[in-house]
Amino acid sequence: MNIGKLRIMRTFTAILLTALLAGCGFHLRGQVELAPIISAPWVTGQDPALVVDLRNGLRQSGVHPVKDTASASVIIDLATVDYSRSVKSVDSQGTATGYTLKYEILYRVVDRTGRVLVDNTPLNFSRDLEYKSTELLQKKQEEEALKISMRQEIVRRIIRRLGAIASHRQAPGNSRVVFV
Repeated sequence: MNIGKLRIMRTFTAILLTALLAGCGFHLRGQVELAPIISAPWVTGQDPALVVDLRNGLRQSGVHPVKDTASASVIIDLATVDYSRSVKSVDSQGTATGYTLKYEILYRVVDRTGRVLVDNTPLNFSRDLEYKSTELLQKKQEEEALKISMRQEIVRRIIRRLGAIASHRQAPGNSRVVFV
């Protein structure tokens, strides 16, 4: 096979793969198409790091979070946010050898008229952290990395849920928006 035909085959294969990925609905992580009603969200909550991460995730999805409720199209309220660490296991001397890390939130989304788009929705994540008292610094860093990972997963799940909101369609006799 000559070099010209090989280049044509490679180009054709690349185009074919690109078309297949585009046709199957493939999107890069964080790329969720949001309804027009979500175009200017205001994010509020008790955990500043989660609020910042959610705003950044929304920007990656093509919307522009606002800084006040007056100009917001929707309000995303991270009503409760709780991060905790509990002992999972101990050794024969009573020293902790493992922890369970938990990140629990309750959030809701309302539009500017007060109509509930996403009712109070809990999200719970837990991760296990094995622990040795001789590796204190490394385990603190690992715990922080796990906490960040759980927070990013929360952001992805909230954005996927927001992607399911149909624009301004209501079920008859119901104040909630219909999801598609």
